[in-house]
Amino acid sequence: MSVRALWIIKLPVGDVDGNVIFERSFPTVEKRARLLTSTDNYVTLPEENQFYDAVATELGLNVQSTQFVKSRDTCLKILTQQKPVYEITTVEGKLWPVIIIEQHGLLFCCLPLIEDGNNKRPPLVTLPGVSVGFSLLLHIADFVGPQPQDVDQNSPKLIKLCNYLCYAMPFGTPMDLNVSTVKGCIDSKPIHSVPSEKQPAWKPVLMKGGKSHVQFVITENVRAVLYDSHTLNDVWEVYGTVNCKAELEGIPDVTVNLSVAPNHPPLDHLIVHPCVHTADTDESTGNASIPGSSPGPRRLRFSPPLENFVLCHYTSSHIQKLPIRGCFKMKGDQKSVNLLVQLKLQENVKNSFDYCELQIPFHNRGIIVNIESTTTAGTVIVGPDKHRIAWNVGQRFLGRSLEVEMNAKVYFKEYDASKKSEFIHDLFCVGLNAYAQLFFKISDYTLSGCFVDQKSVQVYPSTKTKLTSVRELIVSDYKIWNILGDSKMAFPPPKNMLS
Repeated sequence: MSVRALWIIKLPVGDVDGNVIFERSFPTVEKRARLLTSTDNYVTLPEENQFYDAVATELGLNVQSTQFVKSRDTCLKILTQQKPVYEITTVEGKLWPVIIIEQHGLLFCCLPLIEDGNNKRPPLVTLPGVSVGFSLLLHIADFVGPQPQDVDQNSPKLIKLCNYLCYAMPFGTPMDLNVSTVKGCIDSKPIHSVPSEKQPAWKPVLMKGGKSHVQFVITENVRAVLYDSHTLNDVWEVYGTVNCKAELEGIPDVTVNLSVAPNHPPLDHLIVHPCVHTADTDESTGNASIPGSSPGPRRLRFSPPLENFVLCHYTSSHIQKLPIRGCFKMKGDQKSVNLLVQLKLQENVKNSFDYCELQIPFHNRGIIVNIESTTTAGTVIVGPDKHRIAWNVGQRFLGRSLEVEMNAKVYFKEYDASKKSEFIHDLFCVGLNAYAQLFFKISDYTLSGCFVDQKSVQVYPSTKTKLTSVRELIVSDYKIWNILGDSKMAFPPPKNMLS
């Protein structure tokens, strides 16, 4: 699982051409590539300018993007290509598998070593180097971070990247890619005394002095599609992450219970961080015969690194009700439409929002020229792009019914399809095919009832520790389709196909 070469490419902007601003190859890995690959199949690494031209052609970044290129545009190539893995055609031959991702306006590329060099196209799932290479590029992008548009090879961050690679992947073999860990190794002073306890490789720098503090942040996401139809069922999923930041001296062990409130279903699909020693990953349903009983807690014991990290991921697939129900009706023509949106907050959901906003984008229509609206709560405005309206519901659903409603009539300018717009057009959303998108955030609340039991937190060796626990519910994607038009949907495969 080694890497032959790395490249960072600056994308072209306007009339300014792009170029390779960082390149690193590993002679020892390249020698292994020659030995593992037959003479006919071995392809040497290209020069920087040749590699940029090849990548620009493959991704359509140059003037040839509108022209047919046989190595890029054949039907066979389109059907067999598995992004972000590409086959790059150079003067010397074809390089594969080249992994390319875009972050912060830069292209990060790497070429993993294929151990079975004589087999030209083994399945990607059998190549661990592809997964390692993808992880490597993500960590490098995290290390480099956003850069100015005039970034070049002399950028201080790119110079420091050489030090990062020396620690993270000596001789081209990734060892420890964690940015915080590698920075700790680089910045720490050498210690000549023998440590009193075994120090893990992922925690090269120990905290000394200062007040002990452990913070847990539960961020829960809800994703839903609402049809409000008798023939289509609404679909949703609830999932979350538990982040931890532990400022503790030495190499302590921390034990914590991840619990759920009474009358809530148990958490499932718990995925933990590698620093976790033991975890109750199986579902615990508690005593179902006792009304109001809560499922048993998930107990985790771990040795935390110094930096903020994701302690675990979880899902809650037994949620029976959505936090907000919605109905969206739109009718009209290309010149104007009448809208009706109704939202209802479900009981037992915390009625206190950091924000709650509903947006309705209008695809394949002219810009909005006027709007007439009435609401039972909040205000309605036209978005800056003039292709969507936004209804700011407010921080609470007023009244005993916990319902709010918006009626509006929107007028459009004549649509000219030949004019390019920065607004992203959805080819499906034509005529009455439309959706409303809901955004909201509720602090100190989770739909699954998940929380950190602070009384269960134990730190060994025992020390006086300040504990902080925060939780929040955030929408990742929440769409309500127009019941008077068509809507996107997916049908599950028959059960006999899954067996």
